[in-house]
Amino acid sequence: MLDQSARNTGIHPKQALVDAGYCSETNLQAAKDRQLIRETDTFMATGRLAHDEQVPPAPRGRIPATATLKERMARKLRTRPGKAAYSRRKAIVEPVFGQIMTCQNGRQLLLRGEDGARAEWRLLAACHNLRKIFRHAGTAGLTAASG
Repeated sequence: MLDQSARNTGIHPKQALVDAGYCSETNLQAAKDRQLIRETDTFMATGRLAHDEQVPPAPRGRIPATATLKERMARKLRTRPGKAAYSRRKAIVEPVFGQIMTCQNGRQLLLRGEDGARAEWRLLAACHNLRKIFRHAGTAGLTAASG
């Protein structure tokens, strides 16, 4: 996804906020490599917390040499910059899913199969984006966006 974003925009992202569902040894290694090559700072959740559970404080001192990539990422997320960066996800990404589910009845896709589900999701996302453009710029914004 980050490579596609770079192809679309011509620049590599400076930061990536990644859901716990993507946390694997392969993805953690890829994030480490991307940091070295592209300077993209990745914050990848290593697990889920209960709603009332607080993120434990970051341990003090040096990172142990024996720490795994997952342990290093968990430690990084517990730092003040890590908490601040990852908490932005709630304001950037999560509202879109909530609005699509509630305003557009997107809780359950109607089309079956990977191609059908992808097409339906893209339609829901396009409608969401058009609604945002219209809400902020009116019909003049829709005309400008199409040109």
